[in-house]
Amino acid sequence: MPIEEKIKDRIKSLIKDPDHLSVGNEYGQARTENHASNCKGWLAAAANVVQLVCGNSPSAYKDQFNKILEYNYGLGIPSAVGDGKAVLESLLQDIEYGLLASIADTTRAETFDNFLDHAKAYHKEGAKNEAGVIAGVVFEDSIRRVCDKHTIPQAGKKLDELISQLAKVGVISQTKAKRARVSAHVRTKATHAQWDEYDLDDVAVTIKFTEELIENHIDR
Repeated sequence: MPIEEKIKDRIKSLIKDPDHLSVGNEYGQARTENHASNCKGWLAAAANVVQLVCGNSPSAYKDQFNKILEYNYGLGIPSAVGDGKAVLESLLQDIEYGLLASIADTTRAETFDNFLDHAKAYHKEGAKNEAGVIAGVVFEDSIRRVCDKHTIPQAGKKLDELISQLAKVGVISQTKAKRARVSAHVRTKATHAQWDEYDLDDVAVTIKFTEELIENHIDR
């Protein structure tokens, strides 16, 4: 199941839970300590989903949910769950209407940023092999993700062919295509442990170019 569907299913399940969690006693307060604890757990799970969808970009949904988390509801915490449910319902509607950026791309971009941070650290230490392996993997996946977004068939095609196709349709320039082929070379040689076939400068090109791919074509 694609990550978009998994997250939408999770939001739907969270929306169902508040039917009993958001109902307090006659004063609107948590009925028991266990009830209050379950409310806190629900809020944490819901906040995690909002973060997954919105990522690190500015978001009214994220801002509103943070206000709910920051407010001191005390024993009135069931109402916090009710407020959170309303945010999730609106968020789900925007996802269904395609008004938010792709969940998969947002999540993947942030994950890749972390991977590239590791590649940079290895590169800084002169650990060419480790840096090349990590950067090469992220580069290839990024290229294939960009091809997906532009409906470029990938079956049976090598990286060089995909790069040529991206340049042909104007997604990347011919100059960038040359840099991309350096990155593809690193990916191929690192995969086959042919460490002498590339150097630290090649890895630096791969890291830089991959960052540009993520920023310009995936993380938006």
